[in-house]
Amino acid sequence: MADYICMISFLFLSIAGTVYLAIVTIWHCRSEKRNYFILCVFTIFLYLVGRFCELTALSADGALIAMKIMYLGSCFLPVLCLFLVADYCDFEPRSKFIRILFLIFPFIGLLIVWTTEYTGWMYASYWYDADNPISGLQVKEGPLYYFIYGYAVLYIALGCAILIRTLFQRREQFKPLILLFAVLIAPLAANGLYILCTITFQTAFSNINFTPFAMIASIALFYVNIMRYDLFDIVPMAYSMTLDYIRDALVLVNTDMKYMGSNNAARLLFPGLEGLRRGAAVTQLASWPQELATLDDYSEDLGVRFVLEDKDGGKRYFSVRIDAIFATKKQRLLGRILLIQDITNAINLMNKLERAAYTDPLTGLYNRRHFMELASMQFERAKREKTICHVMMLDLDFFKSVNDTHGHLAGDAVLRNVSACIKKIVRSYDLVARYGGEEFVVMIADSDEDTALRLAERIRAHVEESPCLYEGKSLPITFSIGVASAEGADSFETLLRYADDAMYVAKKNGRNRVVPHSASAHKATE
Repeated sequence: MADYICMISFLFLSIAGTVYLAIVTIWHCRSEKRNYFILCVFTIFLYLVGRFCELTALSADGALIAMKIMYLGSCFLPVLCLFLVADYCDFEPRSKFIRILFLIFPFIGLLIVWTTEYTGWMYASYWYDADNPISGLQVKEGPLYYFIYGYAVLYIALGCAILIRTLFQRREQFKPLILLFAVLIAPLAANGLYILCTITFQTAFSNINFTPFAMIASIALFYVNIMRYDLFDIVPMAYSMTLDYIRDALVLVNTDMKYMGSNNAARLLFPGLEGLRRGAAVTQLASWPQELATLDDYSEDLGVRFVLEDKDGGKRYFSVRIDAIFATKKQRLLGRILLIQDITNAINLMNKLERAAYTDPLTGLYNRRHFMELASMQFERAKREKTICHVMMLDLDFFKSVNDTHGHLAGDAVLRNVSACIKKIVRSYDLVARYGGEEFVVMIADSDEDTALRLAERIRAHVEESPCLYEGKSLPITFSIGVASAEGADSFETLLRYADDAMYVAKKNGRNRVVPHSASAHKATE
């Protein structure tokens, strides 16, 4: 008798808890996703009320009416749970009629239960054991007894599949999704246990229906989900989904650089974030940039850039915007948002534009305009520091015949070849440019005349020894080089003219030679 009173009291308290949960949800939740949940709670309410009435009935007919009320809830609970999961996980069916089709089985099941005293489909016979009221209505199963349990298994399995799929997509919602998974499984498992113990094997737990206890457990899990994890709070879900649609990587850290969350783009950029537990230091990731190791010098205008190497060995450039998160009342720093933008394309475009503005597109050397700017500044600095610089003017011998004989593409190949030869010989800090056509110019800083002449001779010899290979043909080429010293030149333009004069002397004296500028050479050019 004590067990009976405890069961009745427990069911009554559970019914009250179900009503309370529905009121809390309606009062506090403004999300449209609560609708299926409220319907689920209502079906659980009907089930518990029916079970309560069954246990308090005084006859078999009264217990059967209570059973019908109970099945009014349990017939529709599986399909409503499926709709709840699909709606919560934003799993939209391809056809709007799918939901209607899913409702057909519950209505058939309800029809089977409510007509069983006439058809015997659900119960072939039934009776009430007054000596053991805790067992409720005693039944002998009919031909369609397992129909409701069968489609319930199908619907719950579909709901679990949707949850598992969503679990891999929304790792940050792991706990509420797992609890929702338990809510689905608990009543189904309890009902299956009842069937196994009572009908199939006749164990010591026969005639004890565990399903009401599972329903109560489900209500408790629902309560935890709503009150602790904001199960139907659409705003965090929308934020989470929106963040995953942001192309830039977003990482949330606390004041101690501990990981708090990230979006898909960040997890792709730093694969280690996928397995990093919340609260662990992000700096322990091997791929985490050194530039973001500490943010102690935070300011709203702080901008950080870092470089990562991709799989192909190329460089990727990133810019980081760092924003602080403050508590609204005390303005206490809670953490920081790192918004990481891939600026590789912008950097590459900027470099490309810079190269286009400063370099010759064919040879990759400085163009004439940029060379004149840099060389003029170097000339003025040499005058201030009382050092000597030299300029070489280089002109290809018989270049026109290359174009006329082999075509302009061959001429372009020759120009690229001699450019590579020059860059190989000169020092890294010397200025080299394509001056125009087949003319090149080199400025040598802080050098005496002997050094400049030796460097010019090395260039001439290397070019002569490195014919251009074009379409299986070897195209020999030589340089005529004039070298002039800045000593005695009143301007950089004058220095260039001296070098040009010396180069024409080299041309006149037989080509393929180096000639320094001198008074005699200057006279020869006149």
